[in-house]
Amino acid sequence: MIEFQSLMKAIHKGVKDAAKSVEGETLDFVKRFFDEQDNGKGKAPSYSPKTCAMEFPSRTEHGIDTVSAEVPLLALVPISSPRISEVKFIAELEISNNDQEQLMVAFARSNAKPGGLRKKLMGQQDTTESTANASLEITLTGNEPPEGLQKLIEGYERALRAQIPG
Repeated sequence: MIEFQSLMKAIHKGVKDAAKSVEGETLDFVKRFFDEQDNGKGKAPSYSPKTCAMEFPSRTEHGIDTVSAEVPLLALVPISSPRISEVKFIAELEISNNDQEQLMVAFARSNAKPGGLRKKLMGQQDTTESTANASLEITLTGNEPPEGLQKLIEGYERALRAQIPG
């Protein structure tokens, strides 16, 4: 058995670690599409978008001509922003108090009787006995991700549209 508070801390830590992992993916994403520029001593670095030159046809008074545009790679790829929106933890528990009046929990054991699974699959009455005296459901909901990255992408898309004739 463990303290109920320790169980809650372990669940919370697991969710936080998963969120940090998702955060790391976002930072890797930025590094894939931007080059870091050194701004000198003591200044924060700046980032410039990785680009490629693309040629677009343009109708002029002399016929069809081509116009070159610097296209940010960020504007060419589908963007998905992973995030953890909700985590559900459901458990059947045995709950008791210890000598110090701390709430203690253990995961309930199930004492399946012979043929129990087969009977359950056949739609017959369940012969499983559980030692649980409580059911716990915890739902943790995440915050919306910041809109900064989407606004950045929209800005580059507007700049790209301004470069393309027509």
